[in-house]
Amino acid sequence: MSGCSTPIETTSTGSSPLAPLNPGMDAVQLDIVYVERDTNDPLLASILWDEVDQVGTVDLQTRSRLRSEGFRVGLVGMTPPRSLQRLLGLKNDLTDAAGTSRPTELVGRQTFLRSGGTTEIQTGMLVSHMEVRLPGESEPVSVEMAYGVLHAEVERLQDGWINLHLRPELHYGNAQLRPVANETEFAYKGGKQIASYRDLEFEVTMNVGEMLIISSDADSSGLLGEKFFVNHEGPRDRRYLVAIRLTDMKKIQPLYEN
Repeated sequence: MSGCSTPIETTSTGSSPLAPLNPGMDAVQLDIVYVERDTNDPLLASILWDEVDQVGTVDLQTRSRLRSEGFRVGLVGMTPPRSLQRLLGLKNDLTDAAGTSRPTELVGRQTFLRSGGTTEIQTGMLVSHMEVRLPGESEPVSVEMAYGVLHAEVERLQDGWINLHLRPELHYGNAQLRPVANETEFAYKGGKQIASYRDLEFEVTMNVGEMLIISSDADSSGLLGEKFFVNHEGPRDRRYLVAIRLTDMKKIQPLYEN
């Protein structure tokens, strides 16, 4: 950066006036993986969901609300069913600290969060035009430059366990400075308009090594789940799946210590 700079002053004892680094934080590691398939691919559209636990993932009322909007949610253990292994390209000869197989070549990312930390998980590709029902509206409206997001928050429980809170959001329109409310005031933040579907919020209790999978129902045409996980732009319609794996829970030490 250009401009004038001011040297860091020291106290009379020679110590730095900068605040000391915090001790290592207890971090939750999430691996987030994306799967893309043709919408009619039976492996993602139907076979997978016959092998995945959907009953114990969320309570009955929440599951009914999600299904009514075309969402499918399931939780798998440390040994994923064969259909999911095929979708993720898992290899048995690669293992991690949890003792489970790791994907070799996948589109995704890793994130480290403290308890209460949040991250945004995009569910599909950006769509130039979409007809969608926004929160509080009874009829669909037209939006542009839109994509679905799962707003995720981690709540650390006892060792090896977390609650993962997820809220579907639609991000749309051109990016610009917008007023965003925090705990005490409004602040301006750059980004798209955000529609939060709070009636579809849900949480899942996960153990290290478990994986949460989220996609759309095969019969979700016209529903919100289709808007989040199906892309009709391009030569072929594509369906997406998001897999969120609780990979590890550990203490991360700072790079430098006093």
